[in-house]
Amino acid sequence: MEKTNKFKYLTDELIQKINYYLNKFPKKEQVIIPSLHEILYVYRDIPFEAIEELSEYLDIPLARIEDVVTFYDMFRHRKNAKNHIRICRNLPCHLGKYRNLLKQIEKLTGAEVDGHSADGLWYIELVECIGSCAIAPAFLINDDLYDGSKIKSEEDLKKILEKYISENSGEL
Repeated sequence: MEKTNKFKYLTDELIQKINYYLNKFPKKEQVIIPSLHEILYVYRDIPFEAIEELSEYLDIPLARIEDVVTFYDMFRHRKNAKNHIRICRNLPCHLGKYRNLLKQIEKLTGAEVDGHSADGLWYIELVECIGSCAIAPAFLINDDLYDGSKIKSEEDLKKILEKYISENSGEL
């Protein structure tokens, strides 16, 4: 598909989605979060250049959009590994012993909190809430939600992680 706009990061498809939100919401500021979600879906992070382009496209100050990106845990500037693991550490997940789950995940992936595994497959992040208190300790791998309370052994966790390893990357 040929590019028809001047932006590098805001592709024609992204602009089409942003325009959908512009038509749906009465204020441009209401378009910031859904637009950032769309950018995140495409790039797996939020490139700073995409924020600059979104600011220009929406005619909203760059600082306003950057405020949103830095406020919410789900938006991030850093380049992610192939698989991004977010583990909730809020009170229900704390009571659900998220730290035990975290230790197992670190052991199996070779990554530590706020760090990448040596092979670039995994990035682990602790977050305040993912809105799944009923299944505490809850965690996400990319956008897939998992019930940590159902993991009874290292093998259970290993089966989940193996789904995210490409054929060329080896074994856990």
